[in-house]
Amino acid sequence: MVWFIPVSFFLAICAQSWVGAQTPNSTDGGASSHIEGEPELVGHGVGDAPSLTPVNQVLTPYGKQLDLPGMRPQALALSPDGALLAVSGKTNQLIIVDPQTLSVAQRVDMPGDAVRLEADREAAKDVNAETEVDIDARAQVSYTGLIFSPDGRQIYLSNVNGSVKVFAVDELGQVTPSHTLPLPNANAPRRAEEIPSGLAISDDGGRLYVCGNLSNQLFELDTKTGEVTHTWPVGVAPYDVVLVANRAFVSNWGGRRPGTGDLTGPAGRGTEVRVDPVRFIANEGSVSIVTLNEPTAETNEPQTAVRELLTGLHASGLAVSPDGKYVVCANATADTLSVIDVAEERVVQTIWAKAKPSDLFGAAPNALVFAPAGDELFVANGSQNAIAVVEFRPEQQSELEGLIPVGWYPGALCYDRAREQLLVANIKGLPVTPKTEPQTGAAGFNSHHYHGSLSMFGIPNEEDLLKISERAARNMRAERIAQTALPARPDQPPRAIPQRIGEPSLIEHVVYVIKENRTYDQVLGDIERANGNAELCIFGREITPNQHKMVDEFVLLDNTYCAGI
Repeated sequence: MVWFIPVSFFLAICAQSWVGAQTPNSTDGGASSHIEGEPELVGHGVGDAPSLTPVNQVLTPYGKQLDLPGMRPQALALSPDGALLAVSGKTNQLIIVDPQTLSVAQRVDMPGDAVRLEADREAAKDVNAETEVDIDARAQVSYTGLIFSPDGRQIYLSNVNGSVKVFAVDELGQVTPSHTLPLPNANAPRRAEEIPSGLAISDDGGRLYVCGNLSNQLFELDTKTGEVTHTWPVGVAPYDVVLVANRAFVSNWGGRRPGTGDLTGPAGRGTEVRVDPVRFIANEGSVSIVTLNEPTAETNEPQTAVRELLTGLHASGLAVSPDGKYVVCANATADTLSVIDVAEERVVQTIWAKAKPSDLFGAAPNALVFAPAGDELFVANGSQNAIAVVEFRPEQQSELEGLIPVGWYPGALCYDRAREQLLVANIKGLPVTPKTEPQTGAAGFNSHHYHGSLSMFGIPNEEDLLKISERAARNMRAERIAQTALPARPDQPPRAIPQRIGEPSLIEHVVYVIKENRTYDQVLGDIERANGNAELCIFGREITPNQHKMVDEFVLLDNTYCAGI
């Protein structure tokens, strides 16, 4: 049994007493979905060989790749001169990569909680940094939030534990931990500390703008003093922020704040969010527009006018067109991009991030970057493991040109102008070797065994993009997915997994048993008749008798997988 994860497993109660376990690459009584030359077992491909994910998607990342064991890279930032690529993710280090060679140049610890103002840092320049800067072993990047200062001498990182971490960059490009900018507590219903998210910085580097994901606010910080100089109320769970035309555009995962009489639910550990009555999930996304005026003479306070535009569900990454006329918002759950006219402050176009609105599976667009000319927009389509290339024509109709396959679940990208290439962070990955638990010495795999990657490539021409797009479609099993949507055929025999939607199945009911953060083998690897590995079973029959009794009496699907995120 390959080890990859479900975080849950299924028990199917069938009309028959037993339905044989099936591999992810076959259907009962139907043609195999396996394509000649592609991997049949879940796992990391050897060398340049394709990899197979637990959800039967193939990975054939385009261009050059850099594995990042132990890390889920969630944010990228390229220095203004293009010499340094900063990478942050689910780890307590900032990774510095040479974008020319795609190799790791530094691993930098997070600065501690000491707040050192500019005067203190000037006085400490000649002092050994190791004696001056304490290290924060708990800190790690939030959902996103990583940016260079305009002069390239500082890096700012949103720390999930309620602060912004600051790193110094010297003349030689060496990065060192510097200090911390604390944020006010959010005092949300289920958590006190703020969760900062997206970051933006003023052209002069003096003001840092921070999304307060829990408090539903946008913060303005003085980068010299660390003082919070202003806050603005925005929508629910703000994620990203960009600056253009003396305004801040802020994407809100949960849309507008609920009003009187709205049906609401909890937004994670934060405040309430509007929900729909059927699925009970957030029913809108939005972009808040904040005017960043200078203080008025009468009040010495900036104007606080905030406007709000509805976009699509789960409004996420933002990008400003090079001419400053448009802001584009990626709507991850809607599979769309909302194009906002900056001057008119309205949505003027909606672009599909997938080939057709009727496609059964989504694209999950979550991050964006423009080509320097502004005629192409690159979109990280997380659930397609691909970068969408969009011909950007806001005054006519923008169109999806093709897909570039990358690693597993791209979640951040940036454009390297110096080398005319894209740099992509793939959040998930397929580890090659077991992970050793530091405290016990035990080795194995689990859902916290992170293994992300970076992809780097030049922009393909039109002819190459067509071929690459065909490869991306095969990787997603697009043809097989399309077949399932064909009309149901009469007189088909019942199968455990019907070949088409609406055809009869042997399965009458499905009981969904959640075993969070456990692999199949950790719980059911001791069942001899199944495709498991008893050596990895640590919660066997004596510890989980109820689960074992269910699979003994009904059925065990030992090759059912969950993608997670």
